[in-house]
Amino acid sequence: MGIRVLHLSWEWPPHMIGGLGRHVYHITRNLVRNGVETAVISISLPGVPASEEVDGVHVRRVDPFRFRSTGFITWVLNFNEEMIEEALRLYDQWDFDLIHVHDWLSGPAGIALKHLLHKPLIATIHATEVGRRGGVYNEEQFIIHSWEWRTTYEAWKVIVCSNYMLGEVVKVHGVPKDKLVMIPNGIDTSYIDSVSPRSGFRDLYAMPNERIITFVGRLVYEKGPDLVLAAFRELLRWDWGLKLLIVGDGPMREYLMELAHEWGIWSKVYFTGRVDDQTLYSILKVSDLAILPSRYEPFGITILEAMATGVPVITTRVGGPDEIVRDWYNGIKVPPNNVEEIVRATKILLSNEELRMRIARNARESVLRWYTWDRIARWTKRVYQDTLEEYKTAKWFSLW
Repeated sequence: MGIRVLHLSWEWPPHMIGGLGRHVYHITRNLVRNGVETAVISISLPGVPASEEVDGVHVRRVDPFRFRSTGFITWVLNFNEEMIEEALRLYDQWDFDLIHVHDWLSGPAGIALKHLLHKPLIATIHATEVGRRGGVYNEEQFIIHSWEWRTTYEAWKVIVCSNYMLGEVVKVHGVPKDKLVMIPNGIDTSYIDSVSPRSGFRDLYAMPNERIITFVGRLVYEKGPDLVLAAFRELLRWDWGLKLLIVGDGPMREYLMELAHEWGIWSKVYFTGRVDDQTLYSILKVSDLAILPSRYEPFGITILEAMATGVPVITTRVGGPDEIVRDWYNGIKVPPNNVEEIVRATKILLSNEELRMRIARNARESVLRWYTWDRIARWTKRVYQDTLEEYKTAKWFSLW
C-alpha cells in the first residue's frame, strides 16, 4: 500500500507570498513522482478553480473571505475552519494516512484533524515569529508564537530547513531534538535551465554599458533591501556605470523609492515589483551580481535560484545562507547589517572577472549536488515511513 498525505498550506500557486509557497508546490509534486499520493488544501483567489489536479497533486482551495474577519488572526482562524471542513469532505473519498502542515498558518486545522481522524501530524516550520521580529512585543505576535508552539507540540515530527532553524526551534519552542528532522529546501533546476532571456530582454532594465546588480526578495526589513540600496549609493561613487534592480514587493517599497529619490540615484534603480518565475530567472541570467543581505533567513531559496542561474551571490553570515555558502568558493558572506563589507565584496567581484566566473561555476555545482527537489522528496518520504511505523505501535490517547 502506498502512503497518502494531506498537505495544508496557506500558499499554493497562484497565491504565492514567499518561499513557503515555492516549497509546498515543489515538494508535493516531487512526492508524487516518488510514489506518495498527495493532496493540498490551500486558499483561493478570484478566478482560480476550487479544485484541480497539478502534476498528480490533488489541489483543493477554500475561500478565505467566506467569513468576516476582525483582523489577521481571525482571518487565519476562519480559513483554517474551512480547511477542516474541506479535509473532512476529502476524507470521505480519500483516506489519507498523514497530515502535513506548513507553519502556524495551517496549524489549527492540522491539530483539529489529527484528533478528529486519529492521524499523525507532521509540521514543517519555515520560520518563527521570534526570529522574524527579534522577540514577541505585542498581542498579535504572542498569539502567532503560541500557535507555533502548539503546532510543534502536537506534531509527531517537526521538519526544519537548516541546522540554524533546528537550533532556533529548540530554543524558542523547546522541541525535543529527537523529534526534529533537518531537510533543506531545493529548487527546480530543470525549469531554470529551460528559461532563456529573449532578444532585447536586458535592454528593458539597463543600458548596454551598465552592469546589473540585483536584489530579489520581499521588501521587508529582515531581507535587507535597504542595505543593498545604501551599498549601491556608495558603489555609484566608485562606478557610475551600474544599475540596481530591486525585484519583489512589500511594505518597504515606498520607503526605498523615497530614499532613491532623496539620494539622487532614482535613475539608476529599477523597482520591478513582483514578477513571474520566467521573468525572475531571465533577470538573474542577465545580472552580473546578486546581493541578498538578509538580517534573518531560515534558509534562502532565492540564494539557490541565483546560484543555479550562474550569477555570483553576496549574502550574510546568518541562518541558512551561512550553511549554503562556502565563503569565496561558491559565494561571498559578509557580516549582517554591514554596508561597508557589501561595498568591499562587490568591488572585488566586479573588478575580477575570473574570480566572479569561478564562484558562479562552483555555486551551480553545489546546487546540483545537494539541493534538488527529488532528493528532498525522498528524504521527506522517509520521514513519513518512519512516522507510520512508529504510529502502528504507539499508544495514543486522543482528545476525542
